[in-house]
Amino acid sequence: MTQRNPAFEVRPSVITGDTADVYLHRTQRVLRNEGINPTVVMQFSATNEGTLCGSMEVRAVLSKVASEGNREVWAVEEGQQIARGEVCLTVKAPYSSFGLYETAICGILAHHSGWATAAHALTAEAGNIPVVNVGAHNVHPSVAPVMDYAAVVGGCLSGSTVLGSRLANSPPVATVSGALVQLMGDPVKAMHAYDRAVAPDVQRIAYMDPRKDPAEQAVEVARAMRDHLNSVRIARMPGGRAVDTETLMEVRRRLDGIGARHVSIVLSGRLSPERIRKHLDEGAPIDVFHDNGYISSANPLSFLPNILTISDKLVPQETEPLPPNSRLVRVL
Repeated sequence: MTQRNPAFEVRPSVITGDTADVYLHRTQRVLRNEGINPTVVMQFSATNEGTLCGSMEVRAVLSKVASEGNREVWAVEEGQQIARGEVCLTVKAPYSSFGLYETAICGILAHHSGWATAAHALTAEAGNIPVVNVGAHNVHPSVAPVMDYAAVVGGCLSGSTVLGSRLANSPPVATVSGALVQLMGDPVKAMHAYDRAVAPDVQRIAYMDPRKDPAEQAVEVARAMRDHLNSVRIARMPGGRAVDTETLMEVRRRLDGIGARHVSIVLSGRLSPERIRKHLDEGAPIDVFHDNGYISSANPLSFLPNILTISDKLVPQETEPLPPNSRLVRVL
């Protein structure tokens, strides 16, 4: 994929270092007292294989704290598959200009890459079927947009938050909420109200109440909405059971039977590569996947910081240094 140019917000607390490990503040104080501020090359390497993401937000941070003309930032392109131990980001600048932000750099790379790696795992199994990340309910609101961005970098079609969609330059998912269905009393009333209130270019994706039969609801909504309906979204079965392939086939058969072949089927819920593969192996007629938990609960992919040179002199390393990574491109 090509490099993106998202407009990440850098919070004041990051710039002031309030989110940094306190030992980094004390390191800066000692160096100031001693009058030491050499130019260093610091590398950040992945502790495991996965999908790289986060270098663009790191760029946004460093562009605000490191002096232009006295900084170089190199990174592997976002969305690329990376190997364990691979150097994915290199910063060359006076240490005092960026050393305090080591915590932020590692954390940004770790969470972005964890989410992107999970998204890549889902989309690889889904193949040509789009996957949308709708897991913002499961994370703190301050990171929900960057999670959506990372999911798109990892291969998802889009996310569910407005700001995340702006960062990723992708359309936000447009689905009728379960709350609206409950408040309106039934899915048909909810869809008619939604159709009257929302712009025509927004897709009409009906939410199937999990307390009722999804096939019956799909037919009822499709008959009422006719060509205004784009999709039906099925998340759960009555009793909280997971949606099975037989149910999806029945929904498709019933929709086709009333001439609603244009209405696609969205499977929503906590996905996994295994669940996607099982449904597809069984021939489930799924047109879009909405994941509300696998990506959002992904473990961070940790990165290790390491100073390679000080004032252009190599620093002794714990292990044999890796050769220069030819995949690094300058981003700042």
